[in-house]
Amino acid sequence: MNQIIPKSALKITQGGEPSNYQYKGDSGSSVNCYYCPKCTTHIYHHQEVMGPDTIILRTSLIPEGRSDWDVGAEIYGKAKMKWEKEIATTFETLPPS
Repeated sequence: MNQIIPKSALKITQGGEPSNYQYKGDSGSSVNCYYCPKCTTHIYHHQEVMGPDTIILRTSLIPEGRSDWDVGAEIYGKAKMKWEKEIATTFETLPPS
């Protein structure tokens, strides 16, 4: 559902500037969540601990993301429900840098 990409690679072509809110992540650093101000769909998150130009894009919003892209890894496996099967390499939080 997500892909880690450089923020510079993201182009938002509709809906204007996203709204955002912030919370503290497990690292103690801020996580900035960006969403559509009209429908509240989350577009991407920026975890400050990952650096200034790295974001987590919701690729399930892109039709090709849902149908064509394979799962490369699962992050935040520590929050996975017991009945969920592992579908890729799973990291307890984030992959190592």
